[in-house]
Amino acid sequence: MRDRRGAVAATCCLVAAGAAAVLPFVGAPDPVAMPTAPAWLVVLSAMAACALVAIGRTPGMVRIVAVGLCAAGLCAGSLLALPHTILMAVVWAVNLVTGAGGSFEVAPSWSATLRHVAVLCAVVALVVWLVARVRGRTGRCARCGRTDACAPVPSRGMRALLVWSAALSVLGTVPYAGLKTAWSAGVGIGLVDDAFADVSFASPGFGDTVVLSVLSVIVTVVMGMRVRQRFVRIVAAGVGAVAALMLVPIGVSAGTMLIAAAAGLYRIDGSTIEPWAFIVIYLSFLLWGIAMATLVRTYWTVTARPCRAHDAVGAAA
Repeated sequence: MRDRRGAVAATCCLVAAGAAAVLPFVGAPDPVAMPTAPAWLVVLSAMAACALVAIGRTPGMVRIVAVGLCAAGLCAGSLLALPHTILMAVVWAVNLVTGAGGSFEVAPSWSATLRHVAVLCAVVALVVWLVARVRGRTGRCARCGRTDACAPVPSRGMRALLVWSAALSVLGTVPYAGLKTAWSAGVGIGLVDDAFADVSFASPGFGDTVVLSVLSVIVTVVMGMRVRQRFVRIVAAGVGAVAALMLVPIGVSAGTMLIAAAAGLYRIDGSTIEPWAFIVIYLSFLLWGIAMATLVRTYWTVTARPCRAHDAVGAAA
Protein backbone atom coordinates (compact mmCIF):
# COMPACT_ATOMS: atom_id res chain seq x y z
CA MET A 1 0.00 0.00 0.00
CA ARG A 2 2.87 2.34 0.82
CA ASP A 3 4.53 1.61 -2.52
CA ARG A 4 1.22 2.26 -4.25
CA ARG A 5 0.85 5.64 -2.54
CA GLY A 6 4.35 6.61 -3.62
CA ALA A 7 3.77 5.43 -7.19
CA VAL A 8 0.51 7.38 -7.45
CA ALA A 9 2.10 10.50 -5.97
CA ALA A 10 5.12 10.29 -8.30
CA THR A 11 2.89 9.78 -11.34
CA CYS A 12 0.63 12.71 -10.42
CA CYS A 13 3.68 14.92 -9.91
CA LEU A 14 5.03 14.01 -13.36
CA VAL A 15 1.67 14.86 -14.93
CA ALA A 16 1.51 18.15 -13.00
CA ALA A 17 5.05 19.05 -14.09
CA GLY A 18 4.19 18.40 -17.73
CA ALA A 19 0.95 20.36 -17.45
CA ALA A 20 2.67 23.34 -15.82
CA ALA A 21 5.44 23.29 -18.43
CA VAL A 22 3.22 23.06 -21.52
CA LEU A 23 -0.34 24.24 -20.87
CA PRO A 24 0.44 27.90 -20.01
CA PHE A 25 1.49 28.28 -23.65
CA VAL A 26 -1.54 26.46 -25.08
CA GLY A 27 -5.04 27.91 -25.38
CA ALA A 28 -6.46 30.96 -23.63
CA PRO A 29 -4.92 32.29 -20.40
CA ASP A 30 -6.71 32.26 -17.06
CA PRO A 31 -9.78 34.54 -17.46
CA VAL A 32 -9.26 35.90 -13.94
CA ALA A 33 -5.64 36.65 -13.08
CA MET A 34 -4.83 35.55 -9.52
CA PRO A 35 -1.56 35.97 -7.59
CA THR A 36 -0.13 32.50 -8.22
CA ALA A 37 3.48 31.29 -8.33
CA PRO A 38 5.19 31.16 -11.75
CA ALA A 39 5.01 27.97 -13.79
CA TRP A 40 8.73 27.24 -13.42
CA LEU A 41 8.37 26.97 -9.63
CA VAL A 42 5.50 24.52 -10.06
CA VAL A 43 7.56 22.41 -12.49
CA LEU A 44 10.58 22.34 -10.17
CA SER A 45 8.42 21.53 -7.12
CA ALA A 46 6.65 18.71 -8.96
CA MET A 47 9.86 17.16 -10.30
CA ALA A 48 11.58 17.38 -6.91
CA ALA A 49 8.58 15.81 -5.17
CA CYS A 50 8.48 13.03 -7.75
CA ALA A 51 12.13 12.21 -7.11
CA LEU A 52 11.73 12.34 -3.34
CA VAL A 53 8.71 10.03 -3.10
CA ALA A 54 10.13 7.59 -5.66
CA ILE A 55 13.08 6.72 -3.42
CA GLY A 56 12.38 3.25 -2.13
CA ARG A 57 13.79 3.32 1.39
CA THR A 58 11.82 4.49 4.42
CA PRO A 59 11.90 8.30 4.53
CA GLY A 60 13.37 10.27 7.40
CA MET A 61 11.98 13.54 8.69
CA VAL A 62 14.25 15.55 6.40
CA ARG A 63 12.78 13.91 3.30
CA ILE A 64 9.24 14.21 4.68
CA VAL A 65 9.73 17.93 5.31
CA ALA A 66 11.24 18.36 1.83
CA VAL A 67 8.19 16.72 0.24
CA GLY A 68 5.97 19.02 2.30
CA LEU A 69 7.82 22.05 0.97
CA CYS A 70 7.41 20.75 -2.58
CA ALA A 71 3.67 20.34 -1.98
CA ALA A 72 3.57 23.95 -0.74
CA GLY A 73 5.31 25.07 -3.94
CA LEU A 74 2.68 23.25 -5.99
CA CYS A 75 -0.11 24.85 -3.94
CA ALA A 76 1.34 28.30 -4.57
CA GLY A 77 0.92 27.76 -8.30
CA SER A 78 -2.80 26.93 -8.27
CA LEU A 79 -4.49 27.32 -4.90
CA LEU A 80 -5.86 30.85 -5.38
CA ALA A 81 -6.91 30.08 -8.96
CA LEU A 82 -8.87 26.93 -8.05
CA PRO A 83 -12.09 28.58 -6.75
CA HIS A 84 -12.77 30.44 -10.00
CA THR A 85 -11.55 27.48 -12.08
CA ILE A 86 -13.93 25.01 -10.45
CA LEU A 87 -16.85 27.45 -10.43
CA MET A 88 -16.45 28.33 -14.11
CA ALA A 89 -16.39 24.65 -15.08
CA VAL A 90 -19.66 24.11 -13.18
CA VAL A 91 -21.26 27.25 -14.64
CA TRP A 92 -20.22 26.22 -18.16
CA ALA A 93 -21.71 22.73 -17.70
CA VAL A 94 -25.00 24.13 -16.39
CA ASN A 95 -25.12 26.69 -19.21
CA LEU A 96 -24.97 23.88 -21.76
CA VAL A 97 -28.38 22.81 -20.43
CA THR A 98 -30.00 26.22 -19.90
CA GLY A 99 -28.51 28.02 -22.92
CA ALA A 100 -29.24 31.34 -21.22
CA GLY A 101 -27.20 34.48 -21.78
CA GLY A 102 -25.31 36.24 -19.06
CA SER A 103 -23.29 39.25 -18.06
CA PHE A 104 -19.89 37.61 -18.64
CA GLU A 105 -18.10 35.13 -20.88
CA VAL A 106 -19.05 31.60 -19.83
CA ALA A 107 -16.40 29.51 -21.61
CA PRO A 108 -13.50 28.77 -19.23
CA SER A 109 -9.87 28.40 -20.25
CA TRP A 110 -9.61 24.63 -20.56
CA SER A 111 -5.82 24.67 -20.67
CA ALA A 112 -5.73 26.56 -17.35
CA THR A 113 -8.42 24.29 -15.91
CA LEU A 114 -6.50 21.12 -16.79
CA ARG A 115 -3.30 22.60 -15.39
CA HIS A 116 -4.84 23.52 -12.05
CA VAL A 117 -6.65 20.18 -11.76
CA ALA A 118 -3.40 18.31 -12.48
CA VAL A 119 -1.64 20.30 -9.75
CA LEU A 120 -4.52 19.68 -7.34
CA CYS A 121 -4.33 15.92 -7.93
CA ALA A 122 -0.57 15.99 -7.31
CA VAL A 123 -1.01 17.93 -4.06
CA VAL A 124 -3.71 15.54 -2.82
CA ALA A 125 -1.53 12.51 -3.65
CA LEU A 126 1.44 14.07 -1.86
CA VAL A 127 -0.66 14.87 1.20
CA VAL A 128 -1.89 11.25 1.32
CA TRP A 129 1.73 10.04 1.08
CA LEU A 130 2.87 12.48 3.77
CA VAL A 131 0.06 11.58 6.17
CA ALA A 132 0.75 7.86 5.78
CA ARG A 133 4.49 8.33 6.35
CA VAL A 134 4.05 10.52 9.44
CA ARG A 135 1.54 8.06 10.89
CA GLY A 136 3.96 5.21 10.29
CA ARG A 137 6.75 7.06 12.11
CA THR A 138 4.50 7.62 15.12
CA GLY A 139 3.31 4.01 15.32
CA ARG A 140 -0.17 4.56 13.95
CA CYS A 141 -2.09 2.84 11.18
CA ALA A 142 -1.38 4.46 7.82
CA ARG A 143 -5.03 4.08 6.78
CA CYS A 144 -7.02 5.23 9.82
CA GLY A 145 -4.37 7.02 11.88
CA ARG A 146 -5.26 5.04 15.02
CA THR A 147 -3.41 2.47 17.08
CA ASP A 148 -6.63 0.48 17.49
CA ALA A 149 -8.76 -0.76 14.63
CA CYS A 150 -11.94 0.09 16.55
CA ALA A 151 -13.20 3.65 16.23
CA PRO A 152 -13.24 5.62 19.50
CA VAL A 153 -16.49 6.97 20.91
CA PRO A 154 -16.68 10.70 20.01
CA SER A 155 -16.45 13.03 22.96
CA ARG A 156 -19.12 15.55 23.89
CA GLY A 157 -16.82 18.36 22.73
CA MET A 158 -16.42 16.78 19.28
CA ARG A 159 -20.18 16.39 18.93
CA ALA A 160 -20.70 20.02 19.97
CA LEU A 161 -18.06 21.16 17.47
CA LEU A 162 -19.88 19.24 14.75
CA VAL A 163 -23.17 20.99 15.51
CA TRP A 164 -21.64 24.46 15.76
CA SER A 165 -19.60 24.14 12.58
CA ALA A 166 -22.70 22.90 10.72
CA ALA A 167 -24.74 25.84 12.00
CA LEU A 168 -22.05 28.37 11.05
CA SER A 169 -21.69 26.79 7.62
CA VAL A 170 -25.42 27.21 6.95
CA LEU A 171 -25.27 30.78 8.28
CA GLY A 172 -22.39 31.55 5.93
CA THR A 173 -24.48 30.66 2.87
CA VAL A 174 -27.25 33.14 3.67
CA PRO A 175 -25.72 36.46 2.46
CA TYR A 176 -24.40 35.07 -0.84
CA ALA A 177 -27.41 32.90 -1.69
CA GLY A 178 -29.83 35.63 -0.59
CA LEU A 179 -28.24 38.38 -2.70
CA LYS A 180 -27.86 36.11 -5.74
CA THR A 181 -31.53 35.11 -5.48
CA ALA A 182 -32.57 38.76 -5.22
CA TRP A 183 -30.45 39.75 -8.22
CA SER A 184 -31.85 36.85 -10.25
CA ALA A 185 -35.36 38.11 -9.46
CA GLY A 186 -34.53 41.66 -10.57
CA VAL A 187 -34.18 43.14 -7.08
CA GLY A 188 -31.27 45.58 -7.13
CA ILE A 189 -30.29 45.47 -3.46
CA GLY A 190 -26.53 45.93 -3.18
CA LEU A 191 -26.16 46.82 -6.86
CA VAL A 192 -25.13 50.05 -8.52
CA ASP A 193 -27.76 51.60 -10.83
CA ASP A 194 -29.09 48.97 -13.28
CA ALA A 195 -26.28 46.42 -12.93
CA PHE A 196 -27.43 42.87 -13.77
CA ALA A 197 -30.75 44.23 -15.02
CA ASP A 198 -30.75 41.78 -17.93
CA VAL A 199 -30.08 38.61 -15.95
CA SER A 200 -32.49 35.94 -14.74
CA PHE A 201 -32.37 32.85 -12.57
CA ALA A 202 -31.22 30.86 -15.62
CA SER A 203 -28.32 33.22 -16.36
CA PRO A 204 -24.82 31.81 -15.80
CA GLY A 205 -23.45 32.62 -12.37
CA PHE A 206 -26.83 33.35 -10.78
CA GLY A 207 -29.38 30.55 -10.40
CA ASP A 208 -26.70 27.89 -10.70
CA THR A 209 -24.70 29.36 -7.81
CA VAL A 210 -27.88 29.52 -5.72
CA VAL A 211 -28.41 25.81 -6.42
CA LEU A 212 -24.81 25.14 -5.37
CA SER A 213 -25.49 27.01 -2.13
CA VAL A 214 -28.58 24.88 -1.51
CA LEU A 215 -26.51 21.76 -2.20
CA SER A 216 -24.00 22.98 0.37
CA VAL A 217 -26.77 23.38 2.94
CA ILE A 218 -28.07 19.85 2.23
CA VAL A 219 -24.60 18.36 2.61
CA THR A 220 -24.06 20.37 5.78
CA VAL A 221 -27.28 19.04 7.31
CA VAL A 222 -26.31 15.47 6.38
CA MET A 223 -22.95 15.86 8.12
CA GLY A 224 -24.49 17.66 11.09
CA MET A 225 -26.88 14.71 11.57
CA ARG A 226 -23.87 12.35 11.68
CA VAL A 227 -25.11 10.09 8.88
CA ARG A 228 -22.83 7.02 8.91
CA GLN A 229 -23.91 5.16 5.76
CA ARG A 230 -20.64 4.54 3.91
CA PHE A 231 -21.59 5.94 0.48
CA VAL A 232 -23.38 8.98 1.90
CA ARG A 233 -20.46 9.63 4.24
CA ILE A 234 -17.93 9.63 1.40
CA VAL A 235 -20.07 11.80 -0.90
CA ALA A 236 -20.97 14.32 1.82
CA ALA A 237 -17.38 14.69 3.01
CA GLY A 238 -16.13 14.88 -0.59
CA VAL A 239 -18.57 17.62 -1.59
CA GLY A 240 -17.82 19.49 1.63
CA ALA A 241 -14.07 19.25 1.03
CA VAL A 242 -14.43 20.67 -2.49
CA ALA A 243 -16.60 23.49 -1.13
CA ALA A 244 -14.02 24.31 1.55
CA LEU A 245 -11.27 24.18 -1.09
CA MET A 246 -13.13 26.82 -3.07
CA LEU A 247 -14.27 29.01 -0.19
CA VAL A 248 -11.24 29.24 2.09
CA PRO A 249 -8.73 30.57 -0.50
CA ILE A 250 -11.14 33.16 -1.88
CA GLY A 251 -12.23 34.14 1.63
CA VAL A 252 -8.64 34.61 2.81
CA SER A 253 -7.63 36.56 -0.30
CA ALA A 254 -10.74 38.75 -0.04
CA GLY A 255 -10.06 39.32 3.65
CA THR A 256 -6.56 40.47 2.74
CA MET A 257 -8.02 42.89 0.17
CA LEU A 258 -10.45 44.25 2.75
CA ILE A 259 -7.61 44.89 5.20
CA ALA A 260 -5.63 46.61 2.43
CA ALA A 261 -8.71 48.68 1.55
CA ALA A 262 -9.13 49.73 5.17
CA ALA A 263 -5.47 50.81 5.19
CA GLY A 264 -5.95 52.81 2.00
CA LEU A 265 -3.73 50.48 -0.07
CA TYR A 266 -6.56 49.06 -2.20
CA ARG A 267 -9.81 50.39 -3.61
CA ILE A 268 -12.88 48.16 -3.89
CA ASP A 269 -14.42 48.38 -7.33
CA GLY A 270 -17.92 49.75 -6.69
CA SER A 271 -18.93 50.11 -10.34
CA THR A 272 -21.29 47.11 -10.25
CA ILE A 273 -21.70 45.96 -6.64
CA GLU A 274 -21.93 48.29 -3.66
CA PRO A 275 -18.86 48.07 -1.38
CA TRP A 276 -20.99 46.95 1.57
CA ALA A 277 -22.36 44.03 -0.45
CA PHE A 278 -18.83 43.08 -1.51
CA ILE A 279 -17.71 43.09 2.13
CA VAL A 280 -20.70 41.07 3.34
CA ILE A 281 -20.35 38.44 0.60
CA TYR A 282 -16.65 37.84 0.97
CA LEU A 283 -16.66 37.85 4.76
CA SER A 284 -19.43 35.26 4.56
CA PHE A 285 -17.21 33.22 2.23
CA LEU A 286 -14.49 33.22 4.88
CA LEU A 287 -16.92 32.14 7.62
CA TRP A 288 -18.54 29.58 5.33
CA GLY A 289 -15.22 28.08 4.22
CA ILE A 290 -13.65 27.80 7.67
CA ALA A 291 -16.85 26.33 9.11
CA MET A 292 -17.13 23.84 6.23
CA ALA A 293 -13.50 22.72 6.56
CA THR A 294 -13.98 22.24 10.31
CA LEU A 295 -17.26 20.40 9.71
CA VAL A 296 -15.75 17.95 7.21
CA ARG A 297 -12.84 17.12 9.50
CA THR A 298 -15.07 16.74 12.57
CA TYR A 299 -17.71 14.73 10.70
CA TRP A 300 -15.09 12.32 9.36
CA THR A 301 -13.74 11.80 12.89
CA VAL A 302 -17.10 11.51 14.66
CA THR A 303 -18.50 9.00 12.14
CA ALA A 304 -15.31 6.90 11.93
CA ARG A 305 -15.80 3.18 11.41
CA PRO A 306 -13.65 0.21 12.43
CA CYS A 307 -10.64 0.07 10.11
CA ARG A 308 -10.92 -2.95 7.77
CA ALA A 309 -7.32 -2.60 6.59
CA HIS A 310 -5.74 -1.86 9.94
CA ASP A 311 -1.95 -1.85 9.71
CA ALA A 312 -1.18 -3.93 12.78
CA VAL A 313 2.54 -3.96 12.04
CA GLY A 314 2.71 -0.17 11.63
CA ALA A 315 0.53 0.39 14.68
CA ALA A 316 2.79 -1.76 16.82
CA ALA A 317 6.01 -0.16 15.57
